[in-house]
Amino acid sequence: MILSNEKESKKQILKSSSIIGGASFLTILIGLVKVKALALLLGPAGIGLMSILTTIMATGTTFFSMGLGTSGVRELALNNRSIEKLNLVRKALFSANFVLGLLAIIVILVFRVVLSEWFFQSANEQLAICIISVGVFFSLISGSQIALLQGLRKITELAKVKVISALLSTLVGLLSIWQLGEFGLPFFVITLPLVSFFIALFYSRKLPKLSKSTISFKELKTKWQSMFTLGFVFMLTGLMGVGCQLIVRYIIVQELNIESVGYFQASWAISMTYISFVLGAMAADYYPRLTQEMHNKLEANRLVNEQSEIAIILAAPVLLTMLAFSPLVIHLLYSSEFSDSIVILRWQVFGDVVKVISWPLGFIILAKGHSKLFFCTELLWNSCYILLVTIGINDFGIGITGYAFAVSYCIYLFLVYVISRTINGFCWTKYNIKLIFLLTFSALSLLLLSYCSLLATIILGLFLVVCSAIFAVKTIAELGIKNRVLERFLTIYKKMVRSLGYNT
Repeated sequence: MILSNEKESKKQILKSSSIIGGASFLTILIGLVKVKALALLLGPAGIGLMSILTTIMATGTTFFSMGLGTSGVRELALNNRSIEKLNLVRKALFSANFVLGLLAIIVILVFRVVLSEWFFQSANEQLAICIISVGVFFSLISGSQIALLQGLRKITELAKVKVISALLSTLVGLLSIWQLGEFGLPFFVITLPLVSFFIALFYSRKLPKLSKSTISFKELKTKWQSMFTLGFVFMLTGLMGVGCQLIVRYIIVQELNIESVGYFQASWAISMTYISFVLGAMAADYYPRLTQEMHNKLEANRLVNEQSEIAIILAAPVLLTMLAFSPLVIHLLYSSEFSDSIVILRWQVFGDVVKVISWPLGFIILAKGHSKLFFCTELLWNSCYILLVTIGINDFGIGITGYAFAVSYCIYLFLVYVISRTINGFCWTKYNIKLIFLLTFSALSLLLLSYCSLLATIILGLFLVVCSAIFAVKTIAELGIKNRVLERFLTIYKKMVRSLGYNT
C-alpha cells in the first residue's frame, strides 16, 4: 500500500512527466518530419554541416549565458514565496541575459573571420557565422523566460512553448532550405531560438506582473554576483559538454570524413530527442522541487527515489523499442544512406539506460549548490568520452562513438551514486534496485542479440516492450489516476490474462 503523501508525490511526478513527455512526443513527431526532409534535401553532408552550425550556436549560447539558466532556476525556486525577492531575481535574470546577448553578437561579429576559418577551414562562411550570432542572442533571451517558467514550475506553459516553437520553427526552417538550399542552413538553425523567444515571451507575460517598487543597481549587482558565482561553474560545465561534441566531430572529420559526422549526428539527434521526455520532466519539475526539499535529507532522498522509479518505468518501453528497432528507426527517419548510424544508436540507447538511472542522482549535486563538484562529475564523463573515441576510432571506426557513450555513462553512474550517498546519505530502495536490474538486463540482452539475429532481436524486443508497457500502465493505475484510455487498456489486459487461466 502506497502511503498517501508518497502517492500524491508520485502523482505530481507523473503529471509533470506526462505533460512534458507529451510535449516531447509531439516535438519528436515534428522533428521526424524536419530531419527526414533535411536528410532527403541535403544528404549526410548537409546533416553534418547543420550539426557544426548548431554546435557553434550552442557553444556561443553556453559561453555567454554564464550558467544563468541553471542558477536562475535555483534562485527562483528558493525565492518564490517572497514577492520582493522573486521580483529581484526576475529583473536580475532578464537584464543580465539581455546585456550578455548583445555582448555575444558584438564578439562573434568581431571574430567572424577567425571562427569561419577555424570551423570551416576557409573565410567563406562569415555570413553564416553572423547569422548564428543572432541565434545566440535570442537563445539567451528566450532562455531567461524559459528559466522563469521552469523556476516557478509552470509545467503546462513550458510544454506549450516546446511544442509550438518546434512546429513553427520547423515550418520556417524547412522553407528556408526549400528556397535557398544549403545556403539556408544558418537560417534553419536559428529558427528555433527565434520562434522560442516570441512564444516564451507570450506565456511569461501572463505571469503576475512585476511590482512597481524600485530596485536599486546595488541590489541587482548583489544578486548578479550570487547568480554568476554559481552560474559560472555551470557555464564551464555546459561549455565543456558542447566543446566535447566539437572535439569529437573534429576527430571524426580528421580521421574519417564529413559523411561520418552525418552518421554520428543522426544517431546523436535521435538519442537526445527520444529520451528528452523523461529528462525534460526532471529539469522542468523535479529540479525545482528537489531544491526546495534539500533542507530535509529524508524528504529529498524519498523524492529522488520516487523520481527514479517513475523515470525508469516510463522510459523502459521507449528505450527497449529503440534497441529492438534501431535499423528501422534509422531508415525511417533518415534513409538507407545512414546505415552506419545503426550500431552507434544501439550503444547510445544502452548508454541512455544508464543515463536515466544516473540523472536523478546528479540533480542532488545541483540542488545542494555544489557547483564545483558537479563540474568534476561532468568533466569525468566528457574526458572519458573523448579519450575512448580518440583511442578507438582507428580500430573501431565511427562505431566507437556509441561504445564510448555507453562506457562513459557506466563510469559516471558509479561516481554520482558514491557522491550522492556521501553528501546526502542517499541509497536506492530495494524496489528501485529491482527495476534497475530488470531494465539493464533486458537492454543488454537486446544489444548482444542484435549482433546475432535481427529477427530474434525484434521478437524479443516486442515481448519486452509489451511487458514494460503493461507494467507502466498498471503502475499508473495503482496511483489512482483516472484516464479512459488507461482504463480501456487495463480491461483488455485483464481479460487476456483471465483467458489464460490467471487471476489479476
